[in-house]
Amino acid sequence: MDGAVELDRDVVPPDPPPYDVDDGPPAQVVPETDEGAVADLIRVAVVSRPLDDVVDLVTRLEQSPTGMPTAASVLRLAAVARSVDDVTRLVELLGPPEHPAEPMNQAIRHAAEERPIPEVSRLVHLLSRPPHDPHSGAEVVHAAGTTRSVEELMQLIGNLKEHRNADAEADAEAAAEAAAAGTAGTAATSSDEAVRPSPGTVPGAAPLAARDSARLVWLRRAAGVLLLLCAAAHFPLNWSDAPSLGLPAAIAVSAVCAAAGVALFLSGSPLVAVASTLVAGGLTLGHLVDGRVDSTTLRYVLRPDGVTAPLPTLSAAVATLASLLVVALTVAALRAAAGRYPAPPR
Repeated sequence: MDGAVELDRDVVPPDPPPYDVDDGPPAQVVPETDEGAVADLIRVAVVSRPLDDVVDLVTRLEQSPTGMPTAASVLRLAAVARSVDDVTRLVELLGPPEHPAEPMNQAIRHAAEERPIPEVSRLVHLLSRPPHDPHSGAEVVHAAGTTRSVEELMQLIGNLKEHRNADAEADAEAAAEAAAAGTAGTAATSSDEAVRPSPGTVPGAAPLAARDSARLVWLRRAAGVLLLLCAAAHFPLNWSDAPSLGLPAAIAVSAVCAAAGVALFLSGSPLVAVASTLVAGGLTLGHLVDGRVDSTTLRYVLRPDGVTAPLPTLSAAVATLASLLVVALTVAALRAAAGRYPAPPR
């Protein structure tokens, strides 16, 4: 009995296992990089550093073996944190073929999903124009169309229409200025000739031509308004005592004058100016022969009831003179333009 007790005293109980055998060994704690610090570092660098530094950072990350995910994160953050102009510049510098396309496409889609609608519309507008690939603008449109609300899409559509109209007006003004400026010096065959004005070119002719073109536009509009007033002055007010053919003829004359006025106001075609002159001139000629022709219909058309007697005649005469002046200045402008664009020597 004592021996048994002595044996129990000699036996040293084993240390308890540091873990449950069934659960397996505990996971080894390995120090890991603080992801929050990395994210903060990237955010500060993207927001505060110059754009060239951001481009250099993304390029170096793409070249490293494990840096592609971080490069994509930098691009996504820059797409929403930098200005719209900076984003378009990043698309130009970091897009294909020199760089992978998918990270940039993800950044573009992220910008379309997160940025305010006015900035998204400006982004679409800029990325749809050279030197950018139209695919970039299409990415923004696709992302916005699938993620933004209906109200935001309506606002985006309106903004894009405004950008398109502004571009059309700017292109039209640039084309008009280019046409007015001429091509002085393009026919030069040597450096000496290039610095000399071409024969027949008057110094300062380009600004003068631009001013003349603007004056002609305003004169056409004024003549168009005068033709509209002429149409109003010949519109019949009393339909009860109209001759059988007088009322249709009076309405037709008024409608033709109004159409000519609108066309002259809106169009710059010389043919429209000539047609408007013929309409106003024909009406003025009718007033001249009114007293010599015994026609009830003509009298009803040219002297409508309820309109002061001299007003129809005066409006027709003034509209005719204005239309004639438009035709004369249009012909002069065409001749001046022909002088600025001489025929090439044969």
